[in-house]
This record gives sequence, structure tokens and C-alpha cells, in this order.
Amino acid sequence: MKHIKKRFLIQGNDKEVQFDERKAELLDLNDETSILEKIRGKQGSIALMKTEDNMFIGGFVHKLEGKEYIFPVPDPTLIYFNNAQGYLRVITERKKALLDKLNLDATKLSEPALNEVYSFFGATSGFIIFLFTSIESYINHLIPKGFEYSKTGTRKTETYNMKQIQEFLDFKTKIKDVLPMITGKDFFSKSTPANQLIWNLKDFRDEIIHTKANENPLKYEKLIKTSLNFKYEKTLMATATFMNFYKTDFILECDCGQDF
Repeated sequence: MKHIKKRFLIQGNDKEVQFDERKAELLDLNDETSILEKIRGKQGSIALMKTEDNMFIGGFVHKLEGKEYIFPVPDPTLIYFNNAQGYLRVITERKKALLDKLNLDATKLSEPALNEVYSFFGATSGFIIFLFTSIESYINHLIPKGFEYSKTGTRKTETYNMKQIQEFLDFKTKIKDVLPMITGKDFFSKSTPANQLIWNLKDFRDEIIHTKANENPLKYEKLIKTSLNFKYEKTLMATATFMNFYKTDFILECDCGQDF
């Protein structure tokens, strides 16, 4: 899978980009007038920049080290997905290097071999954490303003607003109950290879995030074996399929011809 198209939370084909019911102001970066002068007195204004392909991307103005900048606001879901994708090649390279250096015929374990252990498991952890974070970010952004979810028990009914759904409901409830209510579709209505890969991703992520201390070092054997055998690329593709199921063409390969 080639790298994905980058999207921003404020972008459009003309300068009438809307954000929070406010019109952004088009700023001419070639104008000698300073950026801050142009938007002074308009607290909360969004500054627009025109791209090479005549797209308008919005950002906020921030003064850093004495200079004013416009910082575009990227889609965080795509940032995390893109970061995970970037680890794929690293994982493949580091796994090969690790196995090449773990030579049991050698009389001593070399320092480069020890370094490869850290490099490989660092890359696999990064992939898992970023990819699962992209899913969590994606789900939260699908929850519309004003939406409420009610959970009925034998003794009481609890109602969660948008903010509470994001912060307090578990992952399974969000994808099995909340998303179908919002979208009328259910990616997890039946077991498929794609959604099983996502469940495996969650399990692996939980093992990493909630790593428990143990007196027996061999108790980490499962985590290490999972790192060595996990289906990284297939899981990335399954995640893209999941996201595109609810939002058509949300994950798109870039047509620039570059791998990354």
C-alpha cells in the first residue's frame, strides 16, 4: 500500500471554507502586511493558505521564536495511520537484521545484535500503538454533536453525551453499539478476516500498553512471539477497509508515485 493522501480539518476548493460557522480569511503570504495585522481583532479567525493545486487549507496563526506562522490543522486520524504505515518498512528491515544477528553459532552475543532487539521491538510497538490510536480517533470523530447513547441495566439507565462517549465508553461498546446507531451500518455484524485482524490489533495493543511486571521473564514470551508473527501489513489494510466502510474514500493511496 502506497502512502496515503494527506487531509486537513479545514480545507476546500475555494476560500469560502467554513469552520465552526465562521468564514476564514484568505491571507496573501506575498503581501508585505504582516499576518497578525490582517487578523487582529478577529479572535478565533482561521487563516487560509492556497496550495500549489489551488486548494485552500486553513490553520491558526502562532508566534514562535519571534516569527509568525500559519499552522495547518491536519486530520489526527490520518497522522496516526500514516505514522503506523511508516513503520512497516522499518519492521521488515529490522526483523531481517535481528534474525541475521541472532546467530547461535557465535561464541558471544554482539552489541549490534542487542541493538537490533531494541530497534525491532520499538518499531513494532510504535506501529501497534499508532494504528490503534488512529482507529480510536476515527471513531470519536464519527460521533456527531448532540448525539446521546443510553445504556440500560436492570436497575438504572445511563445516558452518555458526545464527550462522555469518547472518554468513558470502552472500545467494544463504541464499535458494536454506538457506531451502528450513528451510521446505520455495522462492520462487525459478522466475523470476517478483516475485523478479526482489528480485534487482534486491540489485544496486542492492550498487551503493550498494560504490560505487567512479572518475576518470571519468560512470561513475556507471548508478547515477543506476537511481535515476531503479527500480520502488520494485512492489519493496516483491514484498518483502511474499516474506515472506508463508514466514510467512503477516507483512506486513499496518494497518486504522486512515491512510496512514502
